[in-house]
Amino acid sequence: MKKLIRLFIAIFCIFFVLQAMPGSFLPFMRTLLDRSAQAVSDMTLLLAGKIDEISGEEHDTQDGPPGGPGAEKKGDSADGEDLEDDSHRSGDGSGSGDAGSQAAENGPADDDAEEDSTDAAPADDGSGDGEDRSADQTADPPAEDSSRAALTDEDIEYFYYTKISREERLLYDAMLALAQSPEAGQGAEESRLLSINPSSEEFAQSYTRAYNALTSDHPELFWVAQGRARYECRYYLLPSLGGQYRIMLSMTADDSSGSESGGDQTALFESFHEEEKELDEAARALLDQVDLSLSDAAIALQLHDLLIDTAWYNIEAGADDYAHTAYGALVEDSAGNPGGALCDGYALAYEYLLQRAGVTSTMVCGYAGSSEEDTEKHAWNLVQLDGDWYEVDATWDDLDFLLSPDEEGYDLLAEALSDEDYMRRIRHYMFNRTTDQMRSFTPGDEYTYSSYNGWVTLLQPSVHIRFSADESEQTRDYVTPLAPVAEGTWYSWETLEGM
Repeated sequence: MKKLIRLFIAIFCIFFVLQAMPGSFLPFMRTLLDRSAQAVSDMTLLLAGKIDEISGEEHDTQDGPPGGPGAEKKGDSADGEDLEDDSHRSGDGSGSGDAGSQAAENGPADDDAEEDSTDAAPADDGSGDGEDRSADQTADPPAEDSSRAALTDEDIEYFYYTKISREERLLYDAMLALAQSPEAGQGAEESRLLSINPSSEEFAQSYTRAYNALTSDHPELFWVAQGRARYECRYYLLPSLGGQYRIMLSMTADDSSGSESGGDQTALFESFHEEEKELDEAARALLDQVDLSLSDAAIALQLHDLLIDTAWYNIEAGADDYAHTAYGALVEDSAGNPGGALCDGYALAYEYLLQRAGVTSTMVCGYAGSSEEDTEKHAWNLVQLDGDWYEVDATWDDLDFLLSPDEEGYDLLAEALSDEDYMRRIRHYMFNRTTDQMRSFTPGDEYTYSSYNGWVTLLQPSVHIRFSADESEQTRDYVTPLAPVAEGTWYSWETLEGM
């Protein structure tokens, strides 16, 4: 744009110089001016996205990113990553979206559905933390903000959007615009100019990263992440623009979920948007119970507690169930069970609530379990408080203990479970931890219950290991490696309880 402004100024100056020039130069200069003006006009049209075809050949439609330089130009898409296979939020854990499998159907891939059918559930083997978390706790807490109100979509800062490249943001913007468009499924298209060759592996990765970022940043697009709709991509090569590509994205709804729409695209998208409204209403009902004039840390704690009181761990949910979404945790799962959720459902619901409360957060994916040798795919949250990052696993904090009178030590266990103070500590053992603490947890003495009947601890050692960049091709998660390391220590649960 600066170049355009400078060009206009130059033309304006030349116009006045012409007035003093000999007549013999005027025809030549006028021709030059005409050509300059035309060039400016063409450039303006291009920047506005008005040039439909600069060079001829339209390439075949492809649903999403190609599988690589030699990939077929049809059949790849990027919309529903199966939360139970190796997709961005794998069903019981959290995987990542996949350029290849996404491209195939833009919906959940079924290859490993059985393998990931259970998330790294807390059961009773989470762990506390015996590490010293007293550092920086002598600092003063931040001033409280009494002017806060629940935010709208336009006011929210979407974390992964800020971490991806410019061209990936263009793809993200196009996908988001289609998902929000009332005309989606009716031939609506979004066009963007990119320099990456759409038939290359680079584009496949960028496309998947943009899709991962979109579905991680926007929990309200749960129907996209769950494969209820898919993106389709076609492109033009534009030689006159230095070999750039015009990418054309469209969106098609999938009626495989058994809705009563009869395959009508308009009805399907209307049903998706109606479900979005239900999610928003459920979130606002919880936010109405929160004192938004308090600090971010106090708000995050209240929302954590409201979430685990609302949701419950639905271990029976399948790969394509809404239990993997914020909608499942805050409204209902695909079977109509209120609050039925798996780990990614908890994480996305917590992120959604925090976003609307004005607290920066995101979801990360990886593996969790009792040890590095015994892990399953899992999803949890990162929350930013006063510039520092903290990790939170609301799924594991939502502990559910089933006791049998025949169980050894039943009386002591029952006594521990009935102690409100002890159980409140247990239900926050994965709240506001550092990455190192999550990476290797060992319960400290604070998680031991003692009475005249003896002592017992309800927690065991555990690990949370994020997906790494080296694993992205396998996990199809290209955004978790972009998340920061959590090093915040001030806002531990103990500190917040003492304020």
